[in-house]
Amino acid sequence: MKGNRAQLRQDIDKWFERHHDEMIADLGRIVAVNSVRGPEEPGAPYGAGPRAVMDIAQSMLEERGFTVENFEDIVITADMGSSPAKLGILAHLDIVDAGSGWDSDPFKLTERDGRLYGRGTSDDKGPAVAAMYAMYCARDLCSELGGFRLILGTGEESGIEDIARYLEKNDPPTYVFTPDSDFPIVNIEKGRFLPSFGAKWAEDAALPRVLSITGGYPVNTVPERSEAVVEGFALEEVEAFCSEGISAVQDGNRTVITSTGKAAHAATPQNGTNALTALISMLAAMPFADSAGFECVKSLKNLFPHGDFHGQGLGINMSDDATGALTVNFSMIDFTPTGFDGKFDSRTPACADEVDLLELTREAFARKSIDITDSTISRCHHTPEDSPFVQTLLGIYEEYTGDVGKCLSIGGSTYVHEIPGGVAFGCEFPGADNKIHGANESIATEELVLSAKMFTQAIFDMLR
Repeated sequence: MKGNRAQLRQDIDKWFERHHDEMIADLGRIVAVNSVRGPEEPGAPYGAGPRAVMDIAQSMLEERGFTVENFEDIVITADMGSSPAKLGILAHLDIVDAGSGWDSDPFKLTERDGRLYGRGTSDDKGPAVAAMYAMYCARDLCSELGGFRLILGTGEESGIEDIARYLEKNDPPTYVFTPDSDFPIVNIEKGRFLPSFGAKWAEDAALPRVLSITGGYPVNTVPERSEAVVEGFALEEVEAFCSEGISAVQDGNRTVITSTGKAAHAATPQNGTNALTALISMLAAMPFADSAGFECVKSLKNLFPHGDFHGQGLGINMSDDATGALTVNFSMIDFTPTGFDGKFDSRTPACADEVDLLELTREAFARKSIDITDSTISRCHHTPEDSPFVQTLLGIYEEYTGDVGKCLSIGGSTYVHEIPGGVAFGCEFPGADNKIHGANESIATEELVLSAKMFTQAIFDMLR
């Protein structure tokens, strides 16, 4: 590739004009796969869906002439030029459950009003395809360009253990970004606190009582549906406590209560409506017979008040200027007549000391006779704003958008969380609402293509 920067931009624009339809069609191929993690199978540690989408992505890369390496059936990589790689892009092909409320088939790519709809279009199949096409474009425009590695995982939504395993045996590229967050650039990611907790008690058959509460999956999503089964009430008695989004039906001598909310990413629980906390709040207000189980329901209501996104009920609300406020999402519960198990997902600021965080939560639970059974804590990730890599990407963003580039802090944890110097670059633009983890997830077609162009420019800027 010869010529000045303006010429390179023109060449990139023309290349994507020629390959626009192919890029959208390839996105449709992988959106069609329900790649939610499932039961382990031979050759498919994360289940049939993640394995299937990985195989399709491998075929797409091989059709373009790239050699693909398979790492333990959970990660694939493709290199452009020599190794070790100087620049890498990490993206993921797994998704969260589609859920309900879609206006079109979540597994059929649908384009309307300039947007591409389907599960994964924004998180993270669309960005993954943009990265693939950036690599194709860079190679076509400069065949001697080398030192780039594309890394595609299949376990990001279920804990990022895929990339953790990969990095145990492979050094990351010198510079790494993931297109799994926001523009202009994310250089700070909050820490994460994931406790499992529960309690046990002797069954009490006194009526009325709560027989079960279920809801939530996966842990990093605001629950959009939760269900309780109670007995000892007439239907009209239960309906008197139902509010918006909550309904009840009679099933013999039992009543089934369904709470419907709005899914959102656990890193931004304020963007959703938690069906689980809404249901627990309702149950706690009902006149059940005194029992250990009902006392637990009331305790959960006080620990996780509906609309409390910052851990005030737990006594762990804290914030700092750099990373913002702690968030809490009560994600999952399995409640029976003899006990319950639950999980919550907290994104924590830099000021949240790991020991204090765990002990404060343990003490709050202990006062309600609830135990923490397991927990994981990760610290904040921070790449300095004055890093040459950060400045290069910010410059590309400003050049291609005409907007001012700035660094952001987010609650989400991406593939670069444990990679020194790593950042997130795209693909959600400022002001966009791509409904990540919710119904009608989408991305603007022009924004996806623009992202791919910026990724191509990054390959040239970092490798030439």
